Amino acid sequence: MRALVCSEYGDAADMSLGELPEPEVRDDSVLIDVKCAGVAYVDALMVRNKHQNKHPLPFAPGMAVSGIVAGGAMQAGQRVMALVYDGGLADRASAPQAETFLIPDTMDYATAASLASGYLTPHAALTWEAQLAPGETLLVLGASGTVGSAAVDVGSAMGATVIAAASSQEKLALAGNRGASHAINYSTQDLYETVKSLTDGRGVDVVFDPVGGEHNEAAFRCLDWGGRYVVIGFAGGAIPQFPANRLLVKNRKAIGFVLMHYRKRLQAKLAETARALCSMVEEGTLSATPDQRVELSDAGKAIDDFFYRRASGTVVVDLND
Repeated sequence: MRALVCSEYGDAADMSLGELPEPEVRDDSVLIDVKCAGVAYVDALMVRNKHQNKHPLPFAPGMAVSGIVAGGAMQAGQRVMALVYDGGLADRASAPQAETFLIPDTMDYATAASLASGYLTPHAALTWEAQLAPGETLLVLGASGTVGSAAVDVGSAMGATVIAAASSQEKLALAGNRGASHAINYSTQDLYETVKSLTDGRGVDVVFDPVGGEHNEAAFRCLDWGGRYVVIGFAGGAIPQFPANRLLVKNRKAIGFVLMHYRKRLQAKLAETARALCSMVEEGTLSATPDQRVELSDAGKAIDDFFYRRASGTVVVDLND
């Protein structure tokens, strides 16, 4: 079958179109004719062999797909989105049944791939872990990245006041389109002082942080009493450290979140998150429209754009002929 093949570890742009065997389908898996696939920063790590889950050569990257069931544990012809462990950038992919979700007939495949790629993480993190409530204030760091921009979209749809933080005005414009009420350019503005000013000195209820790095301390200080700091990743490099005394004195919480925990151990909640996202799109409270669509032959460059921090928002690869 046609695939974008990683035959040696390195830059994704060095990958080329080629052929790979069709994926094996077990009793608990679903064979999917892929229509669209999401790509993100994780794919850039995967092709460089820097991801914690190793992928023997040759393989196709891509961990989120949408398409039509072709066989396996679900009825052929059903429209779905799914999570895979690699192989999304190919004509067919095999996904675990528990990580394959029906999508509405009215939803296009690009939106479904965008949901699977970028939106499951922020929705599960903000709903199940941070327990974000309507009327609360959410600060999103890295608000132009795949999960960051999706967190802005999800937080706004959940009824929160969203403060988006990013490193340029161009990136903040994307967050504004996703529903952010306020924007902070932390290259030119003091994050802590600006948040305090925007919240009349109170601070925020939840911080969503996929970045780590130099802005962690200021963001942590922005938490109000009972605030929750959700650690999503470390795209900025440095791993944050949380002083326990500052957690104690204001009853704050530092929460680690990884979607793999839900994929392996909380599959019912993951399925509920997928259904909720589909409903939000149908109701018009969530857009989830991909910010960029590329052809399969251009997917390698799009993946490298994430690694070199040139990309913004969600990027979907169109595999339709």
